[in-house]
Amino acid sequence: MILELDIGNSRIKWRALDANSGAELDSGVADGLQELTDGFVDASAVTGIRVSTVRDSQMCEQLLNWAAAGEIPVRIARVTRSCAGVTNSYEDLARLGVDRWLAMLAAYNRTHTACIIIDCGTALTIDLLDGTGQHTGGYIVPGLSLMRDSLELSTGIGLDSDIEKPSMEYGHSTLSAVHNGTFASLVALIQRCVRPPDGYSDQLEKIYLTGGDADLFAQELVADGLVVELVPSLVLDGLVLACFQSGAAED
Repeated sequence: MILELDIGNSRIKWRALDANSGAELDSGVADGLQELTDGFVDASAVTGIRVSTVRDSQMCEQLLNWAAAGEIPVRIARVTRSCAGVTNSYEDLARLGVDRWLAMLAAYNRTHTACIIIDCGTALTIDLLDGTGQHTGGYIVPGLSLMRDSLELSTGIGLDSDIEKPSMEYGHSTLSAVHNGTFASLVALIQRCVRPPDGYSDQLEKIYLTGGDADLFAQELVADGLVVELVPSLVLDGLVLACFQSGAAED
């Protein structure tokens, strides 16, 4: 059994795959590595681990120690200049988050056409690929929770998180104004991006959404008449491409 991990800023998404067929056996979300390792009762059946992580080295060290105790090989995905038909536009590869890179690999290999990838997590990231797999750039902005947290931290506003889902409507209280305003600003950015800027020659064929808030944004974009594809496993889907086509580190 292969254990795949997407270690993000706020949680760990994982799934277990059959080592022979690649079929998904189980999946879940953990708040931290301790919760994951304590709750993974079938650890003895794991024959390999693939990892995407944006956390610090301490988290990786803990994971490697856990794997070493069971003599489980670990492959850690790295950002490269090119992989699986996708070409990186960053001059400094180290500055591109591996989660964004993996999502791009998976998205392009689903469609092999121009597409946009929107990861709605702690940060909201937007990346565009043209029809040849060339990364043409993107945006990184605070996600919904981070935008609201920054307002609370930097102003005297006190927010109650217990509120109905945000909408594009004007708020009629400070709480709804913040919740709806942050949501509307991110939706507006996405809407701008799915209408490519001047000089972008390829027509976008696919709009992929992933991340914890993806469903919320997908509902609004569909209501706006856009055709989107919700792929919660997009980062994990890119792991096998990165780990075996670009010489990922093995420990």
